[in-house]
Amino acid sequence: MDTSQELAQLRKELARKKLEMDSIQHIGQALSSELNIERLLMVVIREVNTLMHAERGTFYIVDQEKGELWSKIAQNAEITEIRLKIGVGIAGHVAKTGEVINIPDAYKDERFNPAIDKKTGYKTRSILCMPIFEATNDQSRDRAIIGVLQILNKKDGVFEKEDEEMLASMASQIAIALNNTSLYSKLEKKLNELDLLFELEREVNTAANLDELLSISIDKIVTTMGVEAGLITLRDPKSGEFNNRVVKNIDPVALSDIHFSGESGIVGQVVKSGEIYITNNTGNDPRFKQAFGDKIGMEIRQVACVPLLIDDAVIGVLELLNKSGKDDYFSRDDERLLASITSQISRTIETFRLREEKIKAERLSAIGNMMSTIVHDLRTPMNNIYGFVDLLQEEEDAEARREYADIVIQQIKFLTNMTTDVLDFAKGKSSVLPVKCAVNKILDDFEKFFKDDVIKKGYEFHTECKVASMIYVDPEKIQRIFMNIMKNALEAMPPGGRFSITAGQDGDDVVFALTDNGSGIPPEIQDKLFDSFVTSGKKGGTGLGLAIVKKLIEEQKGRIEVESRVNEGTSFKIYFPKLQ
Repeated sequence: MDTSQELAQLRKELARKKLEMDSIQHIGQALSSELNIERLLMVVIREVNTLMHAERGTFYIVDQEKGELWSKIAQNAEITEIRLKIGVGIAGHVAKTGEVINIPDAYKDERFNPAIDKKTGYKTRSILCMPIFEATNDQSRDRAIIGVLQILNKKDGVFEKEDEEMLASMASQIAIALNNTSLYSKLEKKLNELDLLFELEREVNTAANLDELLSISIDKIVTTMGVEAGLITLRDPKSGEFNNRVVKNIDPVALSDIHFSGESGIVGQVVKSGEIYITNNTGNDPRFKQAFGDKIGMEIRQVACVPLLIDDAVIGVLELLNKSGKDDYFSRDDERLLASITSQISRTIETFRLREEKIKAERLSAIGNMMSTIVHDLRTPMNNIYGFVDLLQEEEDAEARREYADIVIQQIKFLTNMTTDVLDFAKGKSSVLPVKCAVNKILDDFEKFFKDDVIKKGYEFHTECKVASMIYVDPEKIQRIFMNIMKNALEAMPPGGRFSITAGQDGDDVVFALTDNGSGIPPEIQDKLFDSFVTSGKKGGTGLGLAIVKKLIEEQKGRIEVESRVNEGTSFKIYFPKLQ
């Protein structure tokens, strides 16, 4: 070869090297800017085919967890996913061994499977297949194989040693790109997980009861995890039986006859160990019971069973059945996410149970308070009845006996109405029957019923009517109102204290002023004095008396005000519209 020919050859090789360097630089830029793994597959194989002068190529991602290689290729204007087992075929062999395979004539290599050519009608001649190792600075351990590049049929011959070197240099760039996409994918997945946990927390907090909480949870989990069906089963805190179930995409009737002991099978293992159990092949799992799938009319291929834990105790289990996507499976990432989800659900279930227990306790307390109020309020009219019955036994005058008997009858009716008032208050009902009443008659009746008993207890009792008017009220309820306020007044005064009721006029209203000179009402409870269960701490107080008083007054178109000074006394003023 003369000098001119050598120079031309050198120029040709230089041009080719420049083209290759430009192509590698272009590939590097493309790889560094692509963070989506599926688009990265397309970018890589397009650029590699161009650079290597290959007719076809496939870029496989190695899934060590499942023991497979997978890729996506464009075929007949569609994107098709392909999967190979590690160790099977040429690409599978490279993924297993990490060796570079360069085959000049595919049909002369026993590792080549010609069936694919027959199926597709494509004629494979030469193959270059190379592993892609993870990009890491840690030299203390072997680098894992994360991908495989396979290119077919070099257009101008077979793949040479320099082709291997060029593909190897590209493989290092691809490894970095894969690392970036992996980090991006993990970050994106973590953000999605946080969004899911936040959304789940937000939705379950709207639940009115435990069953609604479980229904919201299973619906959200099945949808988000991409599974065909799921169920949550809770253990009864008292009996220990697993009997409270909610389901998604499972017929609840089909489950109704299934006894769930939590002692055998996959669920039994989870209950016993308190750890997540996942099987992606139920056919090879001895713990899986096919009868369960038959019962619910479902072919169960995969199961993820997760314990719901509170303080290391299993309070229930979550079961997810069959990943919806073809070739999809329950992965370690799924396992970590399910652990976070069930931890959140477990805490929420515990909160609901504690809340329900608190509500039950408060209801029992409320019932106890109402009973205490009834018993407490019964004492005064009962004392009156005892007193007038004693007078009946000693009185010989028939007229006086009739008067005492009428008082006893009135006090018995008063007792009945008091219990009705408390129950009606608890139920939010009203039993007021207003009629026209003379103000002075109201005061006279109250004095007749209660004055003697108050004086016997060592207190002063005084009434005064300064207005001659009629009001439209229920006389029995008015007596109850006065008695409740007087009872509180007597409890706030030492013996010798003075209680008085004065009726007067204030504009178009009749006003009753009930006054004592007792210890007064603490300032911190004056603003909420008429709320249920508010008490100043007096012995036997339940905090219902004044709440009932306010309700009875308002039901009769009246209003109540209070003025109180500590250690000086209290005055309640009750206003009713005066009849013209």
